[in-house]
Order: sequence, then C-alpha cells, then structure tokens
Amino acid sequence: MSEHTLNICRSIVSEYFEILGEYSYGSRLDLILGLPKKWDNLEDTLTNLYPKLTASNCNPLLSRDERGLVLYVFEGRESHNLAINIGLAITTLFTVFLSGLALSGARESLVGAQGLAWSPIAYVIGLLIPLIIHELGHWSFMRLYKTPSSLPYLIPAPPLQLGFLGTFGAVINLRWLPPSGNSLSLMALAGPLAGYIVAIPLAVYGVLSSVSVTTLPEGTLTLNIVPLSFIIIHSLAWRGEGYMLLSPLAFASYVVFFVTFLNLIPIAMLDGGHIVRGVAGSIAHSIISRLFILVLVAMAVFNPNFIFFALIAILLYFISGGKHPGPAMKVESSPNVSLITSILYGVLLVLTIPIPL
Repeated sequence: MSEHTLNICRSIVSEYFEILGEYSYGSRLDLILGLPKKWDNLEDTLTNLYPKLTASNCNPLLSRDERGLVLYVFEGRESHNLAINIGLAITTLFTVFLSGLALSGARESLVGAQGLAWSPIAYVIGLLIPLIIHELGHWSFMRLYKTPSSLPYLIPAPPLQLGFLGTFGAVINLRWLPPSGNSLSLMALAGPLAGYIVAIPLAVYGVLSSVSVTTLPEGTLTLNIVPLSFIIIHSLAWRGEGYMLLSPLAFASYVVFFVTFLNLIPIAMLDGGHIVRGVAGSIAHSIISRLFILVLVAMAVFNPNFIFFALIAILLYFISGGKHPGPAMKVESSPNVSLITSILYGVLLVLTIPIPL
C-alpha cells in the first residue's frame, strides 16, 4: 500500500475509532480498533465507516484475532476500461442477432409466424434486455452501498447456428465484499428479481405470438424441461391446438427463466449463494449448499435433464471449497430485511424451477 493511500485510510478510520495499534504488511494495513467515536454502538459506526473507506479506495475487512478487533484495509484497484465493455456488448449483439436470424428464418413459411415477436430483433430484446436489467439490478445496489465493482459485461458466445445461444450471459466483477449480510443478500436478489419481472411481459407476448402446428418441422428442438413460470404463462395465455411452436421472443424468455434458476442455486458465488450466505450465515450456507446438490443429484438419477444442473452445482462447490467469504464488516443483519429477502428468494426459486414434461 502506498504511503499516500495508507495515510488516507488511517485518517478515515481514526475519525470513527480509537486506533490502539497499527501494522503494515505490503499492500495490507492492520488497524487494532478501540472504542467507537461517532456513534454509541459498533454497528452504526461500521455501517457509516464502510462507504467512507471504499470511496477513498480503501477496502476494509473486519475480523477478530488475539489482538482484538482488527480492521484489515487493502488498497483498491480502479481499472475501468470502457472500450472492453463496449466491444463485448457489440459482439454480443451481433452473435445474438445471428441466433435470432436462425430462429425467425426457419419459420418464414409458417402461417401466423408474423409480427415483431418473430423478428430477429425480438430474440435480441427478449434475451438481452432481461439480462442487462438483471445486471443493472445488482449494480444499482452496489452503488447504493458504495461497494466497489466493475461495469456490467455482456459475454458473447457462438450463435445458434453453431449450437449455442449467442451469449453466455452477463457479469459484474465485484471488486470487494459488501458491508453487511443484508447488503450482500439484497445485492444478489435485486438482479434476478429485476430480470424476472422484465421477462414476464415479454414471455406473455412471445407465447401469444407463437403458432399452432399439427406436426413439428424437421429439426425443431423439443423442450423436455420447462421453468414453472413458462408453464403457468402457457396455461393462461395459450389458446392454440396441437403443438406450440415458440416464437423467437418466447424462446428467449424460456432461456431467461432457465438461466435465472441456474443463478439462484445456493452454491458458492452464484446469486443464490450470496443470498443464503447473507441471510443465514456461513454454517447454514454450507449445509444448504450440500443439501441442494444432493437434491439435484437425486433428481438427475430419475431424470437425466437435471444432470446439467447437478454438474454445474458440484463443479462450483468444489471450485469454491464450499465456502463463501461473507460480508466485509460483519454488521448484524436486520431480521425484517432477512425475512423479506428469504421469502422473495424462495418464491423466485420456485417460479423458475425447471419441470420435466
């Protein structure tokens, strides 16, 4: 840590706490904390200290050891290269548009396969808008809690013509841990919840624009596993006879629901893992992760369509060691916020769970 940054970090902490001792280890500063200065309790002091530090490029991590209450401070790394975000976004728009061409072009001869929902743009809108809103949901709460993060990245993939969907989704690089369990769970929930809400009307319009066929065209992909939300929308909005041939917009919505469930799996650093760690703590996170993996494996034994989910969960579990670092400041969570977050998470998980057909 540079001398300049060290002085800034120390100065900020000294406004909030008595500093009983100080140790410097390269890029890390250890501050032994005494009594809070500005507030009567530790919780309020830590809550107000965190954004002051991160705004000054000082990333804090609170812990206890034989020395007492220790605040580890690391120098932040600001490295936003907007050109990379723009380049990835343009490439992703192109590959997703190509996938949309494959979906719409193959249906030109079908009666009723007309309108916006059948255009290549519909697939772009139906897939990328919910994904972007998903990431902006995360990003808005990261800004709210002053948690260092990158801008959202769109990740391109080969188009549908090559067996992929045109994108591997989107991601935000979290540069530091959020301050509390509540902030961790709210940041994680805001993304899938926002994306899901946007995807619902797109899915409804996409299903209403799909067409009925008595026989499926050659090469048509049949869906053997469908998210519950899509099944509900189909049962309420679809009035056709025979097979339903999905419009590009409806197929994009199906993918969004599918990906949302994958994100909500309570493993490691997935959104579901963040939520469970923020709400329930380290031990419960570990137990729930293992139980969920066992459930997915059991489901895969009876239905091979769940093998993909089981393998992803197992892989992420072993990569992370089954652990989650948790929040930076270990501030006590509000039970009301935890309860609301848990309910919304449970509802969203159920609504997007894949159902074998």
